[in-house]
Amino acid sequence: MKKLLFAAFLLLLSTFRVSAQDVKVVGYLPTYRFSWLADIEFESVTHVNISFANPDSPGQLSFGTTNIWPAVDMAHQHGCKVFVSLAGGYLTPAQDETWNYLAQPANRPAFIQKIIQYVQANNFDGVDVDLEWQYVKPWYSPFILELKAALQPHGIQLTAALPGEYRYPAISNAALAAFDWINMMIYDLTGPWAPDQPGPHSPYSWTVECIQYWKSQGVPGSKLTLGVPFYGYNFGVSPVGSFTFRGIVSQDPSNAYIDQSGMKYWNGIPTIQDKTLLALQEVSGIMIWELGQDAFGSNANYSLLRAIDQVIEDNTSSLATASPSGIRVIPNPATDFIHVSADGPVERVSVYDLHGRLMRAEQPAGDSFRLDISGLPAGLYWLHVTEKGGQSITRIQVTGG
Repeated sequence: MKKLLFAAFLLLLSTFRVSAQDVKVVGYLPTYRFSWLADIEFESVTHVNISFANPDSPGQLSFGTTNIWPAVDMAHQHGCKVFVSLAGGYLTPAQDETWNYLAQPANRPAFIQKIIQYVQANNFDGVDVDLEWQYVKPWYSPFILELKAALQPHGIQLTAALPGEYRYPAISNAALAAFDWINMMIYDLTGPWAPDQPGPHSPYSWTVECIQYWKSQGVPGSKLTLGVPFYGYNFGVSPVGSFTFRGIVSQDPSNAYIDQSGMKYWNGIPTIQDKTLLALQEVSGIMIWELGQDAFGSNANYSLLRAIDQVIEDNTSSLATASPSGIRVIPNPATDFIHVSADGPVERVSVYDLHGRLMRAEQPAGDSFRLDISGLPAGLYWLHVTEKGGQSITRIQVTGG
C-alpha cells in the first residue's frame, strides 16, 4: 500500500513537471580558460557568455588576439546559445575612457551598430553587458535602451550582470526592464578588498536575501538567474588569495563536500545543490562564474556543473509559488511555522522532502491552520494538501533555525 501511495504522489508531482530545457544554466567563459574547452561539459549548459570584449576608440569590439571561434563553435555544437559579454569588472584607464567616449549621445548610434555587426559576424546569439560599479555612469541607461531597441529587430537578446544586492543609481526602471534577464552576481560578499572580514563570500542565506532584493526592485523571478561561484578565497594568507574549485578538490577530494577549511572559503557540492533547488523555485536558472574553474580530469566526478545538472534533471518543476487549487502559504520561506489556507476544508497535510520522504503529517481542522516545521533541515520541500475536493501540491522553503 505504501508503494502505491508513493507512486500516486510521484504521479501527482509529475503534473507540475516541465522540461529541464526551460531552466537556464548560464556559464561565463573567459578567454583565458579556452585551454579547458575539451573538459567543459557544454551539454549541461544552456547559455555561454564569452568574456570579455571591449571596444577600441573607433568602436570595434575585440577579445584582443584570442581566436574565439573554437569556443563559439563548440558551444553551438552542444546546443548552447552564445553571448558576447562586454566590459568586465575591471577596465584599464584607456578602456574606461573609450567606453565614456563611445557611449555619449553623439557617438552611441555608430557604436551600437558596430556591436550588432560584431555579433552577426561572429555568430553570437546575444549581448551581455557587464559594466560594474564605478563604470556604471549616467550614460548607462540611455545606452542600454538604445542598444535594446537596435538589437530587438535582429532577434538578439540582451542581458546584464548585476550585483547580488545592490542596484546602481544610474540604472533606471526602463533600463532594468529592457534586459531579457539579469545574472545576479551572488558572490564576493567579502574578499581580498576586505582582509579584516574573513568568512564565506557566497553563503546560502545571502542568496535568499539577494533574490528577494531584486524582486523588490520589480524584477520577476522569470528574469533572474542565481549566480554561484566556482572559486573561493583564502583569508589565511596576505594578501588574501583566490583559488579555483578544481584546485581545492585537487588538494583533497573531500573538500568537494564542504565549504570551509581553516581560513579558506568556497561553495561545495551540497551548497551548490541547495542553491540550484532554490533557483528552481524562485528564479529562471543558475549562472556560473566561471566554467573553467570546475573540477576536471581525474576529479570530474566532483564537478559542480554535474551537481547542478543532476539537481535540475531530478527536480525540475513548475516555478509557481501556489498550486492550482488555491493553496496559500505565508510566510514562504519560513523558519518555524507556516500558515496554510485553502479554498475548502483540509483533511490532511503532509510535508515531503525532494526525494519523496515523509517529514511531517497532520490532520488539521478547517481551511486555515498553522503547521509546525521547526526542526526540518534548511531546504526545499513539497507541501501536499488533501481537501475534500481533491489534492494539491506546492513548494515551500525552510530556512532553518
